[in-house]
Amino acid sequence: MSQPLVSVLIPCYNVERYVEESINSILNQTYRNLEIIAINDCSTDRTGELLQAMAAKDSRISVFTNEKNLKLIQTLNKGILLCKGDYIARMDADDISLPTRIEKEVAFLEKHTDHDIVSTQFYAFRSENPNKKDLNHSPTHDRELRGYMLFRSGICHPAVMIRKRVFSELGLKFEPEYLHVEDYALWSEAMYKTKLGNLSEPLLLYRVHKQQVSSLHEELQTENKKKVFKIHCKHLGLPTNDDFINIYTSVAECVPLQSSFDYLDKCEAFMISLLKLNKDKDFCDENYLVKLLSLTWLRLCANSRLGLKVIKTMKASSLYDEKNYTSRDLAIFYTKCTFRLRYKKSLIYKLVFR
Repeated sequence: MSQPLVSVLIPCYNVERYVEESINSILNQTYRNLEIIAINDCSTDRTGELLQAMAAKDSRISVFTNEKNLKLIQTLNKGILLCKGDYIARMDADDISLPTRIEKEVAFLEKHTDHDIVSTQFYAFRSENPNKKDLNHSPTHDRELRGYMLFRSGICHPAVMIRKRVFSELGLKFEPEYLHVEDYALWSEAMYKTKLGNLSEPLLLYRVHKQQVSSLHEELQTENKKKVFKIHCKHLGLPTNDDFINIYTSVAECVPLQSSFDYLDKCEAFMISLLKLNKDKDFCDENYLVKLLSLTWLRLCANSRLGLKVIKTMKASSLYDEKNYTSRDLAIFYTKCTFRLRYKKSLIYKLVFR
């Protein structure tokens, strides 16, 4: 039985330090029937030269060069049209795929024909300390992922494999209006049209460095996340006005926009309304959403900067359920409330919790 062709799409821009290791991790996959679509987005270093040298040694590599710097979103959409495979796997030019990644993702999609998108768990690491790897875990099952992705992306983009029909039949693509969260926007649209999953095994090494989007464009990324939240609001019949989206964002970030009991009440009401809406529309796993929102409520209260007085409000809510919290969760909560730590900005917070 012939293996389906997998196209591995790798946009490349000024990655001379990493690109050979990254592409070699694909060439060394246990799954052999693949093509690599490497697109040089007008790099100013030796990236193009290195790509051409690798392509000369392995016919599975096709190198394309943009005539001008198109940036990531346009390069991705261009690359999708160049892919010949039934499956399109993404890969960033500074990350490393573990040897069985492609094989296991293909096996999943071949078995689960009602799913069109699958990714994996991943290890995050820094080049200066490659032996220290932090495991990042997202839900594996579609109905849990749907709950998770109401608030954040549950699909690791450089580890994802997508059935080509997502683009050719469902009409989805990476949209420029969601700059820096274009992947989260695509998964969010897709979850209302098809099923998604994550393998339970970490099969990618994700390189963390100062030049990443999350480091350079955090403010714009946060603003564009609000546009993604509007995708969910549209599909679920929720309001999309600024006040509502700000409350939605506060819940997603676990940080109230305003430090007041009144605003905390509004966040609580939003979460309770989501639980009621899910009972009516059944858009995600009920038990998972209950636990997720219960933990979110604890973290919202912890980050409210309302001091120990918030404990009474927290425990009075139907969202509160102590069995959903670890001892570490509670320790962080009481520490934050005692010192009224400012989320991400106070020195104590950075030293203790980051």
